[in-house]
Amino acid sequence: MSAQANPATVPQRVGDGPEPALLRTILFPSDLSPASDLAFDHVRLLAERFSARVMLAHFVDSRRFRQEVRQELLRRARETAFDHLESLGDQLKVRHHAIVYETGDVGRALVRHARAARPDLTVLATHGRTGLARMVIGSVAERAVRESGQPVLCVREPAHGVALPYRRLLVPTDLTESSCRAFPLAALLAEAFDAEIVAVHVAVLPTVASLSGIPEVVEREVPSAAEIRDFVAPHVGNARLSVAAPSGAPEEGILGTATVAKTDLIVMSTQGHDSLGDRIRGSLTERIVRMAPCPVLAL
Repeated sequence: MSAQANPATVPQRVGDGPEPALLRTILFPSDLSPASDLAFDHVRLLAERFSARVMLAHFVDSRRFRQEVRQELLRRARETAFDHLESLGDQLKVRHHAIVYETGDVGRALVRHARAARPDLTVLATHGRTGLARMVIGSVAERAVRESGQPVLCVREPAHGVALPYRRLLVPTDLTESSCRAFPLAALLAEAFDAEIVAVHVAVLPTVASLSGIPEVVEREVPSAAEIRDFVAPHVGNARLSVAAPSGAPEEGILGTATVAKTDLIVMSTQGHDSLGDRIRGSLTERIVRMAPCPVLAL
């Protein structure tokens, strides 16, 4: 069921695009690492639960090889990658195919492939890079979240251990319509796995502003747990729903709740970069992907 393919022959989605809560095709870019093999467990779980077709992909970074030995080493790398992808495909009970690309920029190639193939979901592993270079450049996973235009599941082993199938989903909301984008997919997963949804709204603490040289404390209205539930409930159907309302910085509230609740998956919408600080540090979603104690599904 697998075959090497030219980028021009990548299967295209039929129609104008699905509703956000459908999972019919899954793209799995693997870097052949143990972390990617861990992420594949999520691919298999989701693909077999939703009878989704799986596109297995690997991007060979041609920059790793010296010019004088490049062609032979690239050939070996392609064969190794294809064999690895086929061994993963053999574990699937759904339709699948494997593609191996050569590229000089893995992040860019992945984004281009995702935009062309238009999967309902891309699943890939995240790695623990840290430091200033990570903050400025970002990882391949964060680039996929930022630029692919499709839902991306970024997988790392939860701090409390792997928990499949999902039993508890954390869905952050700032009570705006843009945050509602995450609810249908969270509801779909909750129904499929009989999982609980934990809706979290972080009450931002009062801030100090100075409009005329005189410091003023800016108070923000803090919604009650009942108001948060009333906002979320119509979007998640019959899923079991609980509410968390921590206060403080948004990422600290989300990450703290995920840790305490031993969340199996965070499902959240991304709104891109809002400021120069965001462009350097990444959006809130990218920072959650980077630091979360469990996998993050960003859309």
